[in-house]
Amino acid sequence: MKTILLLRHSEPIKDRTLPTAELPLSEQGYRKAQELFSLKTFHSVQAVYTSPYRRATSTAEKLHAHFVVDERLRERELGNPNTLNEAFWSRQYEDYNYKNDGGESLNETKERMTAVMCGILLAMQDGDTVAVVSHAAAICAYLLNWCTIEVIDKQKKRRKITYQGTIVVNGSIAAPSAFVLAFENERLSRMKYLDKGDSCSR
Repeated sequence: MKTILLLRHSEPIKDRTLPTAELPLSEQGYRKAQELFSLKTFHSVQAVYTSPYRRATSTAEKLHAHFVVDERLRERELGNPNTLNEAFWSRQYEDYNYKNDGGESLNETKERMTAVMCGILLAMQDGDTVAVVSHAAAICAYLLNWCTIEVIDKQKKRRKITYQGTIVVNGSIAAPSAFVLAFENERLSRMKYLDKGDSCSR
């Protein structure tokens, strides 16, 4: 079995004057990452891959001193900010080919995320555990390979993610949190969601 811990980065500062790719973690974000990474699940991580965004690389370095940056793990490109409203956020999960001017559709994001994740999986040995740090929409796009995703609150960007009839997430994807993906013979066999409140794994 191979295990990939697909992580959403920890909590960044709130500063609209900075480009989104340059947002660093907040003090609380550093603390939350440390709390999550104290869980037993993260103690056997052999390698870490991350989006190039600053909040992602800062999360990765809290887990491991050495990590690989891959541009394909970046957040979904949203495009024209003037049309990023509730209607857009809801419609993207009704039509995976829908996109803004200058942006990516969920299907396009899924394609690049799937490519990098397949490469990581093929490079792993049986029994390995690796961590991959990315972003909420990019992670959701990748999970569309196996999951259904429904918007339950477009104002607060809350989703219901269902895998094989089981609800994995019903609300917000915490920053940070992880989807624990277990692969047998390169096929996904199990999935669970893990955040810092999951003390049973300590």
